[in-house]
Amino acid sequence: MKLFKLLAVVALTAFSVNAFAQAPAATAKKGIKITKITGTVNIIKDGQVIQTLKPGDAIPDITDSQISFAVVNGTVEVEVNGKTVSAATGSNFSVTTSNGQTNVAVAAGTPVAVKTESGSNVVLTSNSEVKMVNTNGTVAISMEKGTAVMTDASGGQTRTVQAGQTVTVPSASTVTAAAPAPAPVEEAPVEEAVNETTETVIEPVVVEPPPTTIIPTETVQESEEVSASNP
Repeated sequence: MKLFKLLAVVALTAFSVNAFAQAPAATAKKGIKITKITGTVNIIKDGQVIQTLKPGDAIPDITDSQISFAVVNGTVEVEVNGKTVSAATGSNFSVTTSNGQTNVAVAAGTPVAVKTESGSNVVLTSNSEVKMVNTNGTVAISMEKGTAVMTDASGGQTRTVQAGQTVTVPSASTVTAAAPAPAPVEEAPVEEAVNETTETVIEPVVVEPPPTTIIPTETVQESEEVSASNP
């Protein structure tokens, strides 16, 4: 019995090393890459947990074209073909990549969000799968099964995409170039106005009083002399 357990452990370890063997940078870039983890995540291959990752653990390079994840708690972000897959506690999903095609399938559990190169978001509900194909500067988003809610890069234009429907979005961010600023107009120098102060001499006006009319008054003095004829 002990020998059987030992063989099982060795086989599982060898399987894990094979699945996450160091790969050339080009392969890892085009394939599947774990870019962020904030909790406990189980990595599953062929229905078996081959590795459990926690914050601080070394992130292995994934060389397989198909792998599954189960988020026990926290969050995880996976990059594949320029797209970002974000999942939280309770999410169970698998990612498959091949020749510019990316498939994300979600089992029962918490929804999973997929962001395209141009910023469009596709939120996959339970038991759903989306296929994304890059061709000629666009990404064809096709629902293989289930339902997804899609928004544009700004979070608007919400639409529901159901099984059998396909939506096409740009494969790169379409940022409108800002119009060039108008050339500065050279303003003619403004001549400062010279305020010439003209001193106005105001001559004093002499107002002569009107002439005074004097009527001479004659004073009559009565003579005190008594007439000789009067007694």
